[in-house]
Amino acid sequence: MPVPRSLRILLLALFSRTLVTTHRELCFFDPLLAYVLSLSARVSSSVSTSFGGASSGPSSWFEAGALMSSFSPPAPTPSLTCTRVKSTSRLYGLEDIVRAPKGNYIVSHLDLPAVYYHPDVKKDPAVAVGMPSSSTPRLWSLSKQEVEPGREDDAQDLSAAPCEIKNWPKDVALIPHGISIRADVLAVVNHAYSKGGERIERFRVDGRTLRHLGGIELSSLVGYGTLNAVALLDDGESFLATTWVPPVLAHGKHGKQSGLLHQVKEILYALSGSPHTRIVWCRAGAKSADSCRLLDPPCRLCNGIALSKSGRRIFVADSLRRTIVAFDVKFADPAEPPKLERAWTASLRRPLYPDNVRVDDKGDLYIAACGPVTQFLVHQSELRAWTDKLMHLSPAERLHAKPPSPSHDIGAAFVIPADQAEGEGPAPSLTPSIVLSGDEIGFGSFSSAIRADDGSWLFGSFADAGVLRCSAQ
Repeated sequence: MPVPRSLRILLLALFSRTLVTTHRELCFFDPLLAYVLSLSARVSSSVSTSFGGASSGPSSWFEAGALMSSFSPPAPTPSLTCTRVKSTSRLYGLEDIVRAPKGNYIVSHLDLPAVYYHPDVKKDPAVAVGMPSSSTPRLWSLSKQEVEPGREDDAQDLSAAPCEIKNWPKDVALIPHGISIRADVLAVVNHAYSKGGERIERFRVDGRTLRHLGGIELSSLVGYGTLNAVALLDDGESFLATTWVPPVLAHGKHGKQSGLLHQVKEILYALSGSPHTRIVWCRAGAKSADSCRLLDPPCRLCNGIALSKSGRRIFVADSLRRTIVAFDVKFADPAEPPKLERAWTASLRRPLYPDNVRVDDKGDLYIAACGPVTQFLVHQSELRAWTDKLMHLSPAERLHAKPPSPSHDIGAAFVIPADQAEGEGPAPSLTPSIVLSGDEIGFGSFSSAIRADDGSWLFGSFADAGVLRCSAQ
């Protein structure tokens, strides 16, 4: 009697769990296992649907992912009240958030499934994701609502609305990823693919208005789809950025690579354990990739990056290693690449993976973390099915379509006080300041976390809709 596919996958997962538990240094088994689960979920769903049967649904694979996680997640934080920030339109897949002048916040809306899996992307990214003037804006502002006289108690409520972008070049698409702000200058990672290449854009911020100052195209240095986060340096022109995709897995000019060969490359990279993603430096006034350099040391998967309040240290999230690394930035000459000297390395305990990092006005370091990679990658198959469904909807219907919610995921945030983040002492210990369970609120896989002026938390998720605002009861 043949063994059912689902049972074979489960046995493989349990075997991998035993290996990881016994040999915890073999962290590459987690992404490998997640990849197997992701492929299996897609195959299972497509086979069931093609024969007219009801798909077992990704939720069953989520449950399997939870079962197979090598370490139990931390308990959710009790006594929290969470609400969604009001939005004038569909805001899905929030990647990053920064505090802007005048009490506003700028958020970037990446919508990973639409960028990587939408069929139109390979034909024309601008059609699939929208130019800045389209009905699918990608940079948003959070600000206090205007209130009527007598309703001043509502003044702390935040609302989200698209930014007004001026001086934008007509032939360049805008598909933002990580963002960074220094004074009133905003830097944005832009995956423009065939409509402009892999880019870093700069804007002058004035409330909800973003005036484009220019951009630099880096495809010749890092390839397409590889940049993740950016940190502006004190001059507001030079910057450090991270790549999250190694050269061998770089996207094509028209979108993410697909096919069996690319999938084999992904598996081999997961197995290798080698660090092949980098930190990029570009000097002030740079007009091309010739003025930029790749710095050492490399990361396993470079993710978020932030500059300390003093401007002398950067903090980098290495997601696959589950670490936050602090580097002292040493310039011998401002026109030459800096030297990065490791100051400390702090580790997150499984199953949390760090994503974006942010430094506030006091110098405290905020870290957003997503849950088990087994659950995150399986959720990507659900997101892919959802974006395929969007193809059959009108533009107006797409704006109000409700995306799937990662109900079996978790999100966590950490805070490292400024004196520890910039201190010369030992590496700080990382204990979650807040943990939220998707089972309770339908929101997980935090990509960004920051404290608002009133002490509440603002969270964004690449795998869910809207901006979540939480405060203690």
